[in-house]
This record gives sequence, structure tokens and C-alpha cells, in this order.
Amino acid sequence: MARSPLPPRHPQWGWAGLGLTLTLLLGLASLPPIAQSVPPGPTPYQPDPASITDLARQTTVRLLTTGASGSGVLIQRQGEIYTVLTSWHVLAFSDRHTLLTPDGRRYGLLRSPRQLGNTDLAIVQFASSIPYRIAPLKTDPIYIGETVYAAGFPMYQGQSLNPTFDQGIQGLRISPGIVSLLPTKALYQGYRLGYSNDIVVGMSGGPIFNNQGLLVGINGRRKHSDPGFGVYAFEDGSEPDPDLLERMLNASWGIPISTYFQFVPAMSRRGASQSWQFPPHPPTPSPSRGEGEPVKVPLPQREPVKVPLPQREPVEVPLPLWERDLG
Repeated sequence: MARSPLPPRHPQWGWAGLGLTLTLLLGLASLPPIAQSVPPGPTPYQPDPASITDLARQTTVRLLTTGASGSGVLIQRQGEIYTVLTSWHVLAFSDRHTLLTPDGRRYGLLRSPRQLGNTDLAIVQFASSIPYRIAPLKTDPIYIGETVYAAGFPMYQGQSLNPTFDQGIQGLRISPGIVSLLPTKALYQGYRLGYSNDIVVGMSGGPIFNNQGLLVGINGRRKHSDPGFGVYAFEDGSEPDPDLLERMLNASWGIPISTYFQFVPAMSRRGASQSWQFPPHPPTPSPSRGEGEPVKVPLPQREPVKVPLPQREPVEVPLPLWERDLG
């Protein structure tokens, strides 16, 4: 085997430099072979705003009341009965409600809205044979820093007081941000989800999705609300300290989806295919359905003081306790 030629002697190093060079070469030869480069691990999940936008457009509904509007989200379907989750304050002050689905069709509600306990959440239902998409629900905890998208229909155009009622579903707004506050105890009416997203009047009741397309909460309160009205007081009557209050003022506020789970059976958390039932009472006739097509809702014939119990299959979801108490 031919011997490798020695490197030329540097004029400034002399023989000392040659000895140093040989030492380095021998040291490198004694090192173990370099390991092959390890392939990179799984790429962290990157949010896809386009897919979240599609999800929001297909699952967010608009609720029109007398002189006002709000938003809601489709969370369940059973046969032709759809269930929508929204904010109670969107519906509480009016007895006239019209629901606009993602395709622009208008529906009347099957029954009066139902508030979930003392929270600012409400359930409404409508009937349709059209297959609308259902929002998947997040069942594990939310964490601070999680990317979220708030959706809903603004009631006014820009900074003006011109209403958007004639725009139907054309003005859907989707605002990105992150979860910024998760207090250890809830604020009044169940608010416990603070987030940096900007929401406006009319987006109340709309969905809050994470970057995996899971419903994590419901919009309810804008940033910088007047603290004098007690909106930042906790349910137990205590007040936040000044530092925490300042952070609260800079956050929008929603109700986490875990609060909804407190009022429905555990079965309804799976894929939103199950649906709990309202107590039996005459449905409110819908003024219209679909593209202006009248809806004929027959009123049940009942004795004045006798309320027949519904006949259910054994596999149907039982009523939540709060609904049983309503009678």
C-alpha cells in the first residue's frame, strides 16, 4: 500500500508545525465512525386556516331576532332534527327567532330556546332533510397558547351602526388568535375561556375552533367591556386583583365546551351523532322552511291537564337532569 505523502512544511511552523499536524491526523483516525444522520421526527401539526374557514362556513348559523342578530353552531343531528348551540343572551330578549343555515335557507325553531342552567348557553332545534355538516367537539382540556379561531356574523357593517341583516350569511367573520386566560374559577354565567381573538357584536353564540378543527367554546363577550357592570366578577362573588383584571380586559371571553358537557349525557360527546330531547310540548310552527316554502306543523291533540310521556327506544339518550326539572 502506498504511503500518504506528508504535508509540506510551512515556512513559519517548522518541524513543530509538522509534529502538530501528525498528531491531529492520528487523533482523527482513532475517532469512531460518524453516525448516519437521523431522519427528522414527525413534523409538528401546522394549522390550516383554509380548512378551518371551510369548517366554520359549513357549521356556523345565524340567528335573527326582533331588531338584532347573533350566531350559533351545529353540534348534533338526529334524523331530520338539528341541534344548535348558541348564547342565551342572543335569544332571551325576543320571542321571534329565525335561523339561517350555511346555505342561506331560513328555518323557524321547533321549540322555544332552552337555557343551560344559569350559564349564557342555549340550545335550539330545527328540522331539515338537507345534510348539514356537524362541528366535532373537543373532549380533552384546553391549554393556554392553543391556537383558536372565533367565527360569527357581525351585526353591523364595519365601525358603523348600519345593520347587516339583509346580507344573510355573506358576512361571516373568522378571527384568529390564541387562548390567553383560563382562570381557575368561572366568571358570571360560566365564562372561563379568555382568548386574544377580536370579536364584535353579532358574533355571540358563534363557534371557537382550535387548529385541529374541534369546537372548544362559544363566543360571548368582546374585549374591553365595562368592568363596572360586574362582567369580570367570579361566580362566587369575588373580584379579580388589578393585574388579573387588566389581562381580562384585553381578552375576549367565551364559554368552554366542557360547560356544555355538564348538561348533556356522556353519550352525546361521541361524534355528535346522538341528540338529547326537549320535554314534550307543542312545537312552535315554523313560518318558513327552505326557500320560502311553508311548513305545516300539526299540533298534537292533548288533554288540558295530561301530558303524555314520550315513547322512546331503549338506545335513545336520556334527558339531562335540568330538563326534567322544567316539566
